[in-house]
Amino acid sequence: MGTKLFRRVAALVFCAVVMTGCIKSTLNGLSSADFVWVTTQGDQKVTAFSLNTTSGSASQVGSAVSTGVGPVAMAITGDGKTLFVANNGDATISVYSVNSDGSLKSQGTTPSQGQNPTGLAVDPTSKLLFITNQGIFSSKASGTVAVFAISSGTLTAKTTFSTAMPSNATGTGPTAAVVSPVGFPCKPNASQTSATCYALYVSNQFTSTISAYDYLLDASGNFVLGSVDLNGNFITGGTVRNSPYPSQQNPSSLAFSRCAGITTATANCSAADGNNLFVADSGSNDLNVFSACIQASAACSSPDGSLTPVTNAPFAAGIGPVSVIVDPAADFVYAVDVKSNQLSQFKYSPATGGLSALSPATVSTSINNANPVSGGITHDGNFLIVPNNGGSNLFVLKVTLPGGTLAPAVTESVPLAGQPSAVIAR
Repeated sequence: MGTKLFRRVAALVFCAVVMTGCIKSTLNGLSSADFVWVTTQGDQKVTAFSLNTTSGSASQVGSAVSTGVGPVAMAITGDGKTLFVANNGDATISVYSVNSDGSLKSQGTTPSQGQNPTGLAVDPTSKLLFITNQGIFSSKASGTVAVFAISSGTLTAKTTFSTAMPSNATGTGPTAAVVSPVGFPCKPNASQTSATCYALYVSNQFTSTISAYDYLLDASGNFVLGSVDLNGNFITGGTVRNSPYPSQQNPSSLAFSRCAGITTATANCSAADGNNLFVADSGSNDLNVFSACIQASAACSSPDGSLTPVTNAPFAAGIGPVSVIVDPAADFVYAVDVKSNQLSQFKYSPATGGLSALSPATVSTSINNANPVSGGITHDGNFLIVPNNGGSNLFVLKVTLPGGTLAPAVTESVPLAGQPSAVIAR
């Protein structure tokens, strides 16, 4: 099961779903300690850990809690109160409440409304959960995105739509999703003359494209999918102009730059960057980068969610990048390279959107045939955690400053039987 499932691991939503720019200290009553949650496929569990902020050593918190069959991805609400797990094997979503000590309590499961769920994304308002159901390559209609409303820790199915275009002869393979960290003004209709729209981006692994959509919640709180034109009018149905956007080969992960959407200066972001969207192309061994039109600027006079490739993209990574990890505190970006058992490490330029390799350009995940399949980074940007699916452990690395290179933590390896597959760090 593990070999079959880890290849489908999609983008993990770790701090990208937190509206505060990934800076968290006491959300949900959690202390300033770092918390890590990890799923394991072999025993179908999710386990909580407290991470020592000095050494990086991990201590289990509470008991491991059951998931569905084949957990492959996780997401958490912005307030830190509810955690979701996508289970590829039985096409379900497990829901958990997060206790003040980081431990979890199961709130049940719900069908994913599709085949082979591989990715999850919570929108910035924490009102919606998006699920990418990868489907089957030979079946055009099987790949879908399911939308659920989140209310008091429960999920209610709202709609499901396909990312396929009329020209697609086979399934598109939606694998991961991410939502713009901020909304932008739009005009839905005469009765609701102003609203806030958000952009939803979906990586399509089978067709090597990125689909872009706009959406809003109408006056009655209903989810409405559509697109925003150059005059700010919201048009129901359809995709953002020029969507889908070609990426390189087999995009498998998406993540926004750390200062995307910033409008007011913070301790970590003096100003907005290029609102850049990183894409891990697992088939062509690179990271692609797009500038997203989600805020008014000289380059984006009317926000509509459209994408523009940045100069010199894509940027070379290792073999089989399957996850992008964005440092929440400094301009560093990391890629988990599953087929070369390593992490690629980059310096990010907010001015250009470009990535340049650090020296050294890669760091090993320490164990041969480890199959690192995802990654998460703590809220302060100090520690990066990688689940080694083949090595059955968590590998903990320290982010060294000022250069941003990674080095094994004092306690670098946490044994964890059962093929770890997905991680969230807070």
